[in-house]
Amino acid sequence: MKKLLKVFAAAAIMLSASVTVHAYNVVNLPESMSFSDALEIFNASDITNIAVSDIANGNYTSLDRNSIDTFYDTVKDLTVHRTTNPTPFRGIAVNIYSNDGTKTYCINSGIEIGLFGSGNYVCYKLSDYDTEKLLYLDSMYWDDTAKASGETFYRNTERDFLKMPEAPWSRTFVTEAAAKNLLPYEFTASYGDNITREQFCKLLGNFIAVKENYKSLESYMSDNGGAYLRNYFEDCDGVDNSVNILYALGIVNGKDSTHFDPHGIITREQAATLLTKAAGKYWTIETTTSLPYEDAWSVSDWARVYVTWVNENRVMTGVSATEFAPQGTYTVEQAIATIVRLYNLL
Repeated sequence: MKKLLKVFAAAAIMLSASVTVHAYNVVNLPESMSFSDALEIFNASDITNIAVSDIANGNYTSLDRNSIDTFYDTVKDLTVHRTTNPTPFRGIAVNIYSNDGTKTYCINSGIEIGLFGSGNYVCYKLSDYDTEKLLYLDSMYWDDTAKASGETFYRNTERDFLKMPEAPWSRTFVTEAAAKNLLPYEFTASYGDNITREQFCKLLGNFIAVKENYKSLESYMSDNGGAYLRNYFEDCDGVDNSVNILYALGIVNGKDSTHFDPHGIITREQAATLLTKAAGKYWTIETTTSLPYEDAWSVSDWARVYVTWVNENRVMTGVSATEFAPQGTYTVEQAIATIVRLYNLL
């Protein structure tokens, strides 16, 4: 019996040694965490080296022990926020080496913790205010006249956080949406769910931001002098800001003058309307065909031109060869597919 207990104990030790323990849930990544959690380093003494490099030329300078301790003490309790980024590796990169591995912090885009499909990455980024606390690393690099050569930056490719949908038909669209930064990370947990009005606005916001080559819809509005009111609708306190911005751009309307119903389910003809209005920022919307569906009569008068346009341009088609189902529901994966089609069309 004692021998059996020893065997079980040894097996348990081997099993626990083989399981990687993370500071955060790698299945459902949090929206924010501490810098130390993102690094998965909880003591400055665990850091063996830090190399600050310019990604473009591959030169680097290493920090001395005091500078390593100062860096860690500065960042450990700062909050970083989840983002997906197709090009996180620009400018100054900080490779942070520990006995458990290497993490890269890029001043422009944060801590890269893994992939988000092909050509995209999950990063945790400091606020602009907190980023300023680390700009001294940029100056330190450029002021060092004895930089070494050969240092590259580390990419974490061991983990891919892009969860794929069960439906095979939608996987190509999901993969492409992630690669083009059209897909919000949180949508990967609800592909088969009916999409809400707020969620659809977030997809359209990503579409406009990427189309205009901006990191966010807010940045696009700020740089282009776009004014908008926060919480214009009484029921939109705390919802994604894309609702307010798309209303200011004339793309979405409320259910009435004071309510948007952000958590309500969007219908197919409503989705067609918003897709067409978003396209109207870049194209003149014209139709030359009629709807080829037996239920075309059930499309609301206000939505007819929009439904016709998305169908004519193959952005959104019927649920079958004979039905469009204008009042039917619309899933997250269907919405992702149409956003990808619209992006490629334009």
